[in-house]
Amino acid sequence: MSKPPISATLRQLLIAQVPADFADWLDFVAIGALLAYVWTVDPFVFALLAVSMGLPYLIIGPVAGVVVDQSGIKQVLILSNIGRAIATAGLVLAPNWQVLLLVVALRSSVDTFYTPAKQTAIQALTDADDRTRINGISHAINQASKIVAPALGGGLLIWFNPQNIFAINALISVVAAVLLWRLPVINRPAADAEDAMGIRQNLAAGIDVVRKTPILRSALAMMGAGYFAMFFYDTLIAPMTRDLGYTETILGLSLAAVGAGGVLGALALGTGQADRRPFVLVAVGSGIAAVIIIGIGVFEVTGKPLGHIAFIGLFGLLGFCTAMTVVPFRTVIQNNVSSARIGRVTALSEALNTIALLTAPFIGAAIAAAYSIGAAFICGGGVMLLVAIRAAYLRDRS
Repeated sequence: MSKPPISATLRQLLIAQVPADFADWLDFVAIGALLAYVWTVDPFVFALLAVSMGLPYLIIGPVAGVVVDQSGIKQVLILSNIGRAIATAGLVLAPNWQVLLLVVALRSSVDTFYTPAKQTAIQALTDADDRTRINGISHAINQASKIVAPALGGGLLIWFNPQNIFAINALISVVAAVLLWRLPVINRPAADAEDAMGIRQNLAAGIDVVRKTPILRSALAMMGAGYFAMFFYDTLIAPMTRDLGYTETILGLSLAAVGAGGVLGALALGTGQADRRPFVLVAVGSGIAAVIIIGIGVFEVTGKPLGHIAFIGLFGLLGFCTAMTVVPFRTVIQNNVSSARIGRVTALSEALNTIALLTAPFIGAAIAAAYSIGAAFICGGGVMLLVAIRAAYLRDRS
C-alpha cells in the first residue's frame, strides 16, 4: 500500500512542533546548572524539581483535556505556546530556587494543554490507516529534541548565563506560536451536549469512554505499564554502568544510543507503510526490549559484562524498540476515541505515565538496594514482557 501524501496543514503542524518540542528541553541543562552551580542547592531540591515538572500532569492535565475538547484546536495550540513563553521568561526573574520551582510548575501546567491539543489535531488531519506513520514522525521530532536541545543548552552555557538561555527559550516558544497561528482552522464535530456540562461531569465522561471500551482500557493499562517498566530501570543506568566496570564515556555513549535509537525507531514508523495492526508493533517492540533489559540485568547479577560496542549497541536497540512500543498507543487512542473526547483521554494517558514517572524509580531503587541493580532491571524487563504478551493477544485489533 502506497503512503498517502501529508497534507499542507499537517505538514505545518509538524513543522511548528519542532520549536515547540525544542523549547521543552533547551533550558533543561540551564536549570540544573543554576541550581547546582549558582545556588548550590541540596540534592533534595532536584527531587522537588522532578515533582514540579510532573505533578501538574496529574492535577491540571485532566482539566486541560476537557478544555481541549471544548475549544478550538488551533487556539489551544497557540495559547499553550504563548503561555509557555511567558512562564519561561519568568525563569529569568526567579530570585531563588523556591520561586524557580513554582515557575517551572506553572510552565508544566500550561504545557498540559499542548499534547492533548496536538494529538487531537493529528487525529483530525489523518485517517485510521495513516496515524501510526504520522505519530512516528511526531515522536521522532520529540525524541530528537530531547537529544539536541539539552546538548545545545549545555553548549550555550559556555557563552551565556542560565538566565540568558531562559530568555532565548522563551523566544523559541513565541516562534512556535507564530507558526501555529499560520495554521488554518482545524475542524472537528462539535460536542454541544457536553459543552453544557461542568468540569466534573466532563471528566467523568472521559473516564467513562475508557471504562466502556475494552481496547482502550487495555491500551492505557499497557502504556502505563510500559512507562512504569522504563522508569523502573532508567534512573539506574548510570550505577549499572559503573558496577559493570564501564567508564563515564561509555555511560554517555549508551545514553546517546538510547536517544538515537528512539529517533531511528520513530522515523522507521514514520517513513514506513501504513500499518493497520498497531498492537503487532507493540508486541514485537516490547518483547525485544524485555529480552534486552532482562539480559542486561543478568549480566550485572552474574558479573559478566559485554564488550563496549555490544553494550552500547544493546542500548541503541532498546531505544529503537521503545519507539515501536510507545508510538502505536497514540494510534490506538486516536482510532478508538471520538474527536469530542480525544483531549480528555490523551490527558488521562499522560497522567498515568506521570504516575509511573513519580513511583517506578523509587520502587526500582528499593529493589536495587535490597538485592542488586541487576535485579531491578530483571523486574523491569518482566513488566515489559507482560506488556508484550498482552499486546500479542490483541494483535488483530486497531
